[in-house]
Amino acid sequence: MKKLFFYGIYYIVSLAVAGQQSEITISGEYSNAPFAEVVESMEKAANLTFYFSENLVGSLKVNITETDIPLDTLLNHILTPCDLKFYREDRNIYIYPGKLIVTEIPAYHLYSQSEATYTQSRDSITDIERKYLEGRIIAATQVITVGNRQKNQAGIKCIVNGKIVDEANGEPLIGATVYLEDLKTGVVSDIDGQFKLVLLPGKYKMFVNYMSMKQLEKYLQVFSGGSIILEMKKKLVEIDEAKVTADLYDNVRGMHMGYNRISTKTIREIPVVMGERDIMKVVQMLPGVQSVGEGSQGINVRGSSTDENMFYLNKVPVYNTSHLFGFFSSFNPDIINDFTLYKSNIPVRYGGRIASVFDISTRQGSKKKFFGKGGISPVTAHCSFEVPAIKDKVSLVTSWRSSYSDWILKNVRNKDVRKSGAFFYDATFGIYADLNDKNLLKIFGYRSSDDFTLSSINDYNYSNTGGSINWKHIFSSTLVSDFSLAYSRYSYENSTKNNLSDAYTHNFEIDHYEARTDFCLINHSNHRIDFGADNIFYNLDRGRILSYGEASLRIPRDLGSQKGIEGAVYVSDEFSLFPALSLEGGIRYSYFIQPGPAEINKYDPENIHTVDHISEKQSFSSGEIVRFYSGPEYRIAVNWISGNENSIKTSYNRLYQYLYMLSNTIAISPDAQWQLCDYFIAPPECDQVSLGYYHNFSNKGIKASLEVYRKWIRNKVEYKDGVDFISDAPVETQVLQGDQKAWGLEVLVNKNAGKISGWASYCYSRSFIKIDGGLKETSVNMGRTYPSNYDMPHAFNLVMNYRANRRLSLSTNFIYATGRPITYPEAVYYSEGQELLYFSARNKYRIPDYVRMDISINLEGSLVKKKPLHSFWMVNLYNVLGRRNAYSVYYAAEKGKVKAYKLSIFALPIFTVSWNYKFGNYLNE
Repeated sequence: MKKLFFYGIYYIVSLAVAGQQSEITISGEYSNAPFAEVVESMEKAANLTFYFSENLVGSLKVNITETDIPLDTLLNHILTPCDLKFYREDRNIYIYPGKLIVTEIPAYHLYSQSEATYTQSRDSITDIERKYLEGRIIAATQVITVGNRQKNQAGIKCIVNGKIVDEANGEPLIGATVYLEDLKTGVVSDIDGQFKLVLLPGKYKMFVNYMSMKQLEKYLQVFSGGSIILEMKKKLVEIDEAKVTADLYDNVRGMHMGYNRISTKTIREIPVVMGERDIMKVVQMLPGVQSVGEGSQGINVRGSSTDENMFYLNKVPVYNTSHLFGFFSSFNPDIINDFTLYKSNIPVRYGGRIASVFDISTRQGSKKKFFGKGGISPVTAHCSFEVPAIKDKVSLVTSWRSSYSDWILKNVRNKDVRKSGAFFYDATFGIYADLNDKNLLKIFGYRSSDDFTLSSINDYNYSNTGGSINWKHIFSSTLVSDFSLAYSRYSYENSTKNNLSDAYTHNFEIDHYEARTDFCLINHSNHRIDFGADNIFYNLDRGRILSYGEASLRIPRDLGSQKGIEGAVYVSDEFSLFPALSLEGGIRYSYFIQPGPAEINKYDPENIHTVDHISEKQSFSSGEIVRFYSGPEYRIAVNWISGNENSIKTSYNRLYQYLYMLSNTIAISPDAQWQLCDYFIAPPECDQVSLGYYHNFSNKGIKASLEVYRKWIRNKVEYKDGVDFISDAPVETQVLQGDQKAWGLEVLVNKNAGKISGWASYCYSRSFIKIDGGLKETSVNMGRTYPSNYDMPHAFNLVMNYRANRRLSLSTNFIYATGRPITYPEAVYYSEGQELLYFSARNKYRIPDYVRMDISINLEGSLVKKKPLHSFWMVNLYNVLGRRNAYSVYYAAEKGKVKAYKLSIFALPIFTVSWNYKFGNYLNE
């Protein structure tokens, strides 16, 4: 059936008697038009809202030829023949079968939580009628009205600003999905739980989802621009219905590629070593992320070195992410709220590293009531507390973690280990204040420290210290700003005492001062424009080498200091050309300045850079620029949605990096030195292209992705064989630069529904380097291409969680990785009567492949709703197979033969039990 013609629909409001409802009249011509179609037109033209079941009016047709018909008369004329009734309260109209008197209907404004009441008439109503009207009233309470009815302008888009919070504590929910069913589109909340929608005035069915929260199903009635707050309730999820839809939305419809978000729930369930939950170990089970071995510091992303990753903790850059040489991360899992990894299509606001960005945010704390949690493992004790300083306004959050691992060392058979000691701690403190509807202030501080003594051989002390101040201001419904100041210091001091005549101490520190401003503009054309600026000042002191003890003959040496200024400005635009095609384009222009004062070595142009070939020194005074580097960093991304559950994405990135790490070992140690680019060392530059296919199985809670990538890196920093970075040789005489190429394929299948959840990932990746300076002394491997230290072609990870019931769950990991490249000796030769090893070309061989399986059992305490303390036990069995995985293989010449030794960190299964607690019931987080 088709509506033939509309002359127009308008309404006249007149108040005949005080307290009476407004009279609305209707004009128009309808010929055999469907009732639902007529209602839709009336709603748009007269700002009416109808509530009815389509089953009741599905076949109802409307014929009107008169003008200025009172609305009540018109509805009686249409509905009476069908034995239907209606109730009208202002512009809310409820259509129902039978007879019922409604005595009160609530005002359905933004924050209304009231419910309607009803009474029976003298004529008894049926149960079906009662249930029907109750359903209509409940549906009415789900309507959220935004804006002012008087400002409604048909056909003009408006902006809805929203915030999603936990009803129990007021803490923002990061990564919650807001999905509009009618438009088949949605958004994801940001780090402060905020989101924006650009909509035409009208009514939309909205679904809001977040892990472990009850789904919100609302009707969004938009009249004009405005703000809303959505509160979500905790949910004891049915075992067969555990679903996470936020990730499903982001997988297909989001612009991100090479992107992973890790929840605290995931961290809690994965088996760990020594019973210590560790987010860095969880990250290594994602495709494209690996490490050189157990107990090693840092991670390698897509074949890149560890110093090519940027770590932010609440906008504080963290230069050392591990405790105890890499056995544990320096981030207390109790305080982590969100952990996001960008491997490609890196947002334009980030720069400074060419491999990846890890953005870690902490909990913003409960603004409603006190909350705390913690735990005890065989190695550490940890806790965190959240205090509402001003209810619903200001929260204080703090966390503490400390080790007591010496008891383990005392029980080791090796005498040197029994004489050793290890201690570390980390602490955070934060203030989070909602000053008003337009201003959010966050103050954060962080400290981690390690002390390690290896018998009478080595002493290590290293620490991270940092803090940030972040002010988020909403200028208008379209413009939001984010201003931040951050400070970070990484320092260490170590003593080497194994040879008394050469014993020494060495200290190092780097200070990082950063100021940045970020803006986000969403206009009525649905363009999201991000722009801003970033500026960093580095103060780096490579330290002094001093003799240790009276017997030491070590000559004191000052390794010098450096200063540098890094800055950038950026702008990007994300928009949709068509409903199925979204684009994002941006440019970040970065620069680096090496300022004076400085003395630069001048080398004989006919010779290579060595100490013997320094011809003179050039001096630069304070205020002069020694070296200036700059360049554009492009960001381009395309997302084509081929159906509701599929998309194809592609992206291109260019990035520069202005500092690197001095280390001639594959496994990074705490005493590795950071170094700024300078007069001789140009910044590494990386171009990366990616192409991916993404698919959701929404009914099964499964998402899948396949992504291929290719990277080209210029000015890759490598080191000459046998270099010593605490010698008096200038850095430029020990460093070489060349080209690196890397490519790979990553597959990820993630299941978040049902009793069995988890993910499986596979990565095929290759990484090769070529250093060809034209001479043997300025080349590696005679200028031929060789595998990088982190070229591990195959990696497979399987993570499975089985929730038997609400109290008992089992988890298991299986990990396989190709052995990393290594340089082996191929022969023994003699020089002046001494046996020496002749080594192969760099990285010609590989250590054995890595295989490991772990099992974990989580047992929750009683699930009583009201209780002062809830706890759970975690039982871990690490390296179930007892495989002696090689951390490294080293060789020595003995009696004219080459003898090999293999070092394994965890050669036997390790059994641990840990206890964790939190105040309140099972649902508290």
